[in-house]
Amino acid sequence: MLMRYREHFRISSARQGGPAPDLARAPLRAFIGIALATAAFVLADTAPASASCEAFNGVVDAFNAGDEQKAFAAAETAGTANCSANERTLVGRVAALTAFNRVAVDVGNGGKLADHRQVLEELKEKYGGPWQVYDALGDLARERKDYEEAARLYQIALEDGSNKTLTPDWMAPDEAYILRLDRLAGEMRLAAPCPVKLSMRGGCKIAFRGVTIKKKSTPVRYVFGTADFTPEGVEAAKDLAECLKAVKPAAIKLIGHTDPVGTAEANYKLSLARAETLKTYLYDAGYAGTITTVGKGEDEPFKPDDASAYDTETLNQLHRRVEVDLK
Repeated sequence: MLMRYREHFRISSARQGGPAPDLARAPLRAFIGIALATAAFVLADTAPASASCEAFNGVVDAFNAGDEQKAFAAAETAGTANCSANERTLVGRVAALTAFNRVAVDVGNGGKLADHRQVLEELKEKYGGPWQVYDALGDLARERKDYEEAARLYQIALEDGSNKTLTPDWMAPDEAYILRLDRLAGEMRLAAPCPVKLSMRGGCKIAFRGVTIKKKSTPVRYVFGTADFTPEGVEAAKDLAECLKAVKPAAIKLIGHTDPVGTAEANYKLSLARAETLKTYLYDAGYAGTITTVGKGEDEPFKPDDASAYDTETLNQLHRRVEVDLK
């Protein structure tokens, strides 16, 4: 399985009270045995932390030097220095990125990401991020076929990378990677044996750093061959209803899909019936907008990131879905 991460990068010379990293970003790249390039940041006009938070200077210098010990020491200093809570978190995340870059370089040179799982888990627990750590741990969970955990981790990576306070632009995923994280989180929800919420931190959103995502595949499950929810299906439908209350779209389209088992005609009718069941549930749950339904049967199977990773039953589970298209 290809592991994709942001390239190893440097912050050229951010200084408190002076210029800070330009909001340039290193490009994304899939890599297996490919050495990672270094992308230098240019400087812009606004500092990412106040002049009084001297720990930021220290962590930037340590980051650029690839000195993990000094980076972690700077993060510890931020806890007792004149830094705000958000500044302390940002300093910790830059320190975590120092360690993450070492992991990324090793994997880029042919190392195994699984060998770094303990380090990544420790960074997650101690610094609560950054999003690159959650993304990498999501890849590891997917590789272990722990699809529930992978869904949660990819979703947190998406949400964390979209937090403009704790993930400044120079540290953020670009549009292509935001879409990838959303796609992987959705795929893992469909593959997971139990429902995973559409949002991990706070209310549902459809826009991440200006990237609007209007179509979601929901993991609403039905009793085989029927349009009746399973207990897991009820739970997923409830989560979708809560999400719609937060987002408040004026209209949605529910698009039902089935697996290829059975006849094309029966699957078309079943896909439409399942979309209608979800429509009724959402209206009963208080959705006030307009809902239209469409049945696609087996005509538009789900396209996973790596179909070879799944057995036939799991692939069929991915195909059986209802997509929500926000108007």
